[in-house]
Amino acid sequence: MKLPLILIALFVSIFSFSQEEMYDICPIKNSEEVPSSTIYDVKGGKVDLKDYISDRPAVVVFYRGGWCPYCTRHLSALQESKSEINELGFELIAISPDNFNKLDSSIVRGDVDFTLFSDKEADAINKFGIGWEINDELYAKYKNDYKMDVEWWSGESHHILPVPAVFVIKNGKIQFQHVDPNYSKRLSASILLAYINSIE
Repeated sequence: MKLPLILIALFVSIFSFSQEEMYDICPIKNSEEVPSSTIYDVKGGKVDLKDYISDRPAVVVFYRGGWCPYCTRHLSALQESKSEINELGFELIAISPDNFNKLDSSIVRGDVDFTLFSDKEADAINKFGIGWEINDELYAKYKNDYKMDVEWWSGESHHILPVPAVFVIKNGKIQFQHVDPNYSKRLSASILLAYINSIE
C-alpha cells in the first residue's frame, strides 16, 4: 500500500527536525553474542530474543514503527526476498517499539507475512545499542504539530526509537550489521542476500 506523495513529504518535513543523539549510538559489534532481551509477539506473549533465535540463523530488522513510511516500504522490499532468505536457512523477523496491539499496522502497510515483534519497552533496542531518546521539544512537535505520538504507538513513556538497523545472526552471534542514523537510507535486499550468501 503506497502512501500519497504529499504524506511522504510530510514525514520528510517531520524528521528534518533531527537530534544529534541518534548519531551517538554504539551498536553491538560483529562476532558478539546476541543479548538476552524481552520482546512481545502479536498476542502480547513475552519472548526472549536470544532464546528465540538460539537454534536458527536469523535476519533481525529493527524499524521505527508502523507510522513510518520509510520503514513499511523497507519491510515490503524485504518481503519480496523472504523466500530467498528462507531458502538460505535464515528466518526474517522485524522488531519495532510499537505496542504488540499495533503491529497489524506494519503488516497491512508493509504487506508482510514474516514475524513481527514488539519491543515496546525498548529492551532489545537498547541492548543492541541502537536506541536514542526523542527530547521533549521534538516529542511535542511530533505530537502537537504532526499528530504522531510515540507514546500512543508504544504504550510507554520512554520516547525511545531505534536507529533503523539490520543484523544477520548465526550460531547466536552477530555476523553482519547495517546501522544508519539516516532513516531514509535502508539496506537493500540484494546486498543483504549477498552478505548471507558469504556467511559460511
